[in-house]
Amino acid sequence: MKHSGLTSESKARMLGISLVILWLLVWEWSVQFGLLRNFFLPPSAVLALLYRSLLVTGELRTHMWATITRLVGGLVIGAVPALWLGFVMGRNKRACLRYGPVLAVLGLIPVVAALPMLILIFGIRELGKWAAVSAAVFYPILYCTTIGVRSSRAVQHAGSSPAGSVNQTDWFYGAGPWIFAGLKLGVVIGLATLLAAEMFASSTGLEFVIVTAARSGFDVARVYVGMAAAALVVYALWLCLTAIEFALSRSISVRSSAGGDLHGGATIEEMREQGRTVS
Repeated sequence: MKHSGLTSESKARMLGISLVILWLLVWEWSVQFGLLRNFFLPPSAVLALLYRSLLVTGELRTHMWATITRLVGGLVIGAVPALWLGFVMGRNKRACLRYGPVLAVLGLIPVVAALPMLILIFGIRELGKWAAVSAAVFYPILYCTTIGVRSSRAVQHAGSSPAGSVNQTDWFYGAGPWIFAGLKLGVVIGLATLLAAEMFASSTGLEFVIVTAARSGFDVARVYVGMAAAALVVYALWLCLTAIEFALSRSISVRSSAGGDLHGGATIEEMREQGRTVS
């Protein structure tokens, strides 16, 4: 049964990759045969220009590094208090009822609409862009963390009951997947907000490259390169978070299996019950 589950997961991943490749091929062939307008560049040309701008001439390297540092800095600044408050609200129902409505109202305000105010408060330098990104990622991470901790506690209570059969050390029944889902969602929302901030007040960054290309006779190739670089930044951060999540889940699974083998396969609750009986 476990082998068939892995096979189904592999098939689903292969199907997703195949759909992406098929979409790129259709895009490439459509441009080559003239089915699309002239402002659509084929993926091969976009990748070649991206390679040249990053590794050959290096003209895009400074702008890409500026966007990465702003995104990572704002993500860290927004994620630390969001994770802390999410754990507090997830474990304390009174705190959730007290602060939840206020944070929900603040979270519904689009950060893009508040960019002029953030620029006035923090200025047009790096601090203003960090503030914009941190404000954008705060609520998604807070919400996912709160739900994850609350669900994990519900599973723990179910596992502590006589009828509970869920292993509390299972990664998929804990708050970990919810936390990483919030972080990944924060990366996407944070980059979208950062690109808007770079559009209004910046002389570096990927959105500055796109806007400059659009203003100077609408350089389509440079616009595509900027968008491809932004997608590459998101994908790289997404893969990093996925790798960390996978490593943590494997570590927890190994510790759980080692603990179970050490105690004859008994779960934590069974060991506690045995200890109570002996005492």
